Amino acid sequence: MQRFVFFIVVFILSSFHLQAQVEPPTIMPGLSGVYSSELETLGWNARLYYATDHHFCFGPEVSFFKRDIEEGEITFFEANANLHYILDLGGGLGFYPLSGFNYSVETETENITSFQEENVERAFGLNVGAGFHYAKGRLLFFTEYKYVISDLDDHFFTLGCLINFSLSHKNKNTQHHQSK
Repeated sequence: MQRFVFFIVVFILSSFHLQAQVEPPTIMPGLSGVYSSELETLGWNARLYYATDHHFCFGPEVSFFKRDIEEGEITFFEANANLHYILDLGGGLGFYPLSGFNYSVETETENITSFQEENVERAFGLNVGAGFHYAKGRLLFFTEYKYVISDLDDHFFTLGCLINFSLSHKNKNTQHHQSK
């Protein structure tokens, strides 16, 4: 775990010296903390978004939660595919509504004396929500709210960071001075 944290810190710090302006299309891997109101616990979220231009981005994300209960534990996994439409508010700030698809798996494990019982619920659903982001160089800090409409309804509150990498093959504007 310490190696993973070290890798993430070095990765984020090394991105500061890179080009500040990022031309679309871009790819944005990121990590975040997420709170589930139904489970009343914190979890982790990983995502990989692709931005076609300065307004549209989409991509997959996964979240994982684990909560100890008196009788055992509850684990919750969700996979999402979301689309954001970004409204530029100026100064690096943006607002985005989001929508998408969700697949969730909730597993409740009960440790009862000499045996273990496991109850598993699975559900497909729709995501709706909104968020704000703040761009600082290649880093994109964000907070968002998402509601999942399914048999496993839940409200999620997320705070995290993405790193923006340009996939553009445009030539950079450089000036060459020729001596005569």
